[in-house]
Amino acid sequence: MYCVLLVILLQCCKLKAQENVFTLNKLVLTANPSKEVQNGEIVTLNCSAETIKRGNFVLNYTFKIFKYDDLLVSDTSEQEWMVYRISPARFSNSGEYNCEVNVKGKKKFSNLLYLRVKGIMKPKLTVQKTQVMEGENVLLHCEVTGENPPFYFTFYKIRHSARNSSVTKSKPERTENFAEVEFPVDERDTVLFFECTVTVSLAKESDTSEPSNRAVVGVAEPFSIPNITVYPQNVVEGDNISIKCTTILSHQHEIEMMLLKDKHILNDSSGGDSVTYSAVATTENSGNYTCKVDLGRVSKTTTVNVVVAELFSKPILHIPQKDLDEGSMTQISCLVNSSLPLNVSLMKDDTFLTDSISYNFTAYVAYSGVYNCRVEMKGIVKKSDPVQIRVYSPVSKPRLYRAIHFPEGAVLGRPFVLHCYSKNGTLPITYTLFRGNITIGKTEVKKDAPAEFKDNAIKEQVQGEYKCEAKNGHSKTSQSNGLNITVITPVSNISLENPSHGDIEDGQDLILFCSVASGSFPIEFSFFKENEAHSLRRVKENKIHTVTWYKTGLTSQDAGKYYCEADNSARSRLQSNPVIIKVILASWKKWLIALFVVLVILGIGGTSWWYFKKKAKAKGNSMELDGSMPPNNSVGEKLTSGMNNEGEMYYGSNYKEEGENHVTSKEDNKGPDLENTEVEYTEVEVAVPDPYRAPITKRNETVYTEIRKSLNDAAENRNSRIEGSSDGT
Repeated sequence: MYCVLLVILLQCCKLKAQENVFTLNKLVLTANPSKEVQNGEIVTLNCSAETIKRGNFVLNYTFKIFKYDDLLVSDTSEQEWMVYRISPARFSNSGEYNCEVNVKGKKKFSNLLYLRVKGIMKPKLTVQKTQVMEGENVLLHCEVTGENPPFYFTFYKIRHSARNSSVTKSKPERTENFAEVEFPVDERDTVLFFECTVTVSLAKESDTSEPSNRAVVGVAEPFSIPNITVYPQNVVEGDNISIKCTTILSHQHEIEMMLLKDKHILNDSSGGDSVTYSAVATTENSGNYTCKVDLGRVSKTTTVNVVVAELFSKPILHIPQKDLDEGSMTQISCLVNSSLPLNVSLMKDDTFLTDSISYNFTAYVAYSGVYNCRVEMKGIVKKSDPVQIRVYSPVSKPRLYRAIHFPEGAVLGRPFVLHCYSKNGTLPITYTLFRGNITIGKTEVKKDAPAEFKDNAIKEQVQGEYKCEAKNGHSKTSQSNGLNITVITPVSNISLENPSHGDIEDGQDLILFCSVASGSFPIEFSFFKENEAHSLRRVKENKIHTVTWYKTGLTSQDAGKYYCEADNSARSRLQSNPVIIKVILASWKKWLIALFVVLVILGIGGTSWWYFKKKAKAKGNSMELDGSMPPNNSVGEKLTSGMNNEGEMYYGSNYKEEGENHVTSKEDNKGPDLENTEVEYTEVEVAVPDPYRAPITKRNETVYTEIRKSLNDAAENRNSRIEGSSDGT
């Protein structure tokens, strides 16, 4: 029973699950009335889902609306749509929107909708004060409502003038919907107008509002524009001139007033409303006078031009000639344009000279100085421009001479120095150097010192006659005596030669030639051997460019490198190429050595031949002794030999089976040479009969035989082994 009910319950659940099948077909986001609206309108965003399902059942929809992926609102309901209302719409509401729906884990995303709200709310401008003074500041407050920051505020100051010139200030604001700035009030501002605008920048666009309301501010002057009065109006030199500057104060202020001429302050006043300057008029008083009044930032000026008429003209000092010869007569005079009686004075170095308009004198050096004339009338004093008068004593005859560091002449291709000097004469003196008719140089000397000239030696002969001329302000010039300069040619292309061009035998003579291609005489030649401090020869040559060095009887110690040096007055010492000298053995010594070597070889050959011949003869004698001499045993007994029945060789009764018999053979003819003979042992094999066996048994025994031989044969056949045989050989 229970099993049946459980099966029925499971089947019902299965049928229920089959009935609740659905799918989200699409999700659409729309804007009403449009996706482009004006600022202030109401906009609704509708997120609508389309669902397909089997059966009649209710689903719960969870909607989310985003702006630039930022969640704005979320709601869950049984309805297939959701509405988001923007009221009123502002420019900051512009942007990309989308929505999302979630039903039992199934999600769907809508299309992207870009909502554009046109226009920005008009900002509102307020001012702190509507009436200000020059030099004060105006505080402005600009505010925009309904929009979201960031903002960019722009303020405008508009002057009430024909051109309506304006000044702007800008200020960004990231958090607040208002901004404040201050504008200074400048001098001569009367009525000012102020406005502001606001700019909002979004991700894809920006917009600027229309100008705000216009605020009007009145400006009051703390003081008036200054006024300048000049008395008298027509000013002549000698008049007492008075210049006064005045202003009108609206309130009691601590103003500062200054009277200036050409940027120089003549007089000033603080706290008052006027300033005055007085003086005896001269032509120097002509010019522009400026009155300036300052209060804080406010500054007002007025400028007038004052012309002072001349009572008499500026005097002129007339001098016929400024440079005078000593002893000459001259006259100076003072010229002035005036019909009135004047007081005239002539001055020298600011010292009174005479009260006449002219002055005659004989020029001496002491009369050199600065002259001018002074004219006075009605307290007006005028001076002429100063004039410098120089009185010159004539120069003495100059002396032209060479510089100390070039005492012997000029070197070809190098500059040389000449000095020109006049002992007497008023400075400065101008010196001119000539070579023939050619001007080499000119210089002015302002102190008591010689003039220095440089010239280049360009010819390999006498350079030419030089003269110098001395001149100062005096009309007379003076010229030196002529000076001839000898040009020294430095030595060039030095070489050292060995005429033998090869090795030199010892005992022979050596000659070396040292020569230069060119060079002025005298030329000093020096010969050197490498690594030796002292020269081999030093000679001065006055005629030719080649010298020799001679060495007799060369030895091996004379081998080495040789070189030479040459120099003259040009002090340009040159060193030649090195010459290598090799000293070899003399030819006769070579032949003598060869002859000695040949003789040695012949001697060795003859000695060898005699040696081998004697050796051969000694060997033959030795073989004869081996066969003919009777041997003795080791105790001096003679041995007997014979043949056994088997034909074997045997020796006498002194035979020992286990031992060996040593037989010594000596020659009968003993002479002096035999005393120094060498004993040589020869190993010989002999057949010895066995005493215990039949004579047919063969045994071998070694017998040493003493052989006397010459010393020359001692080195050979030391151990000759002689094998015994059945025939006894």
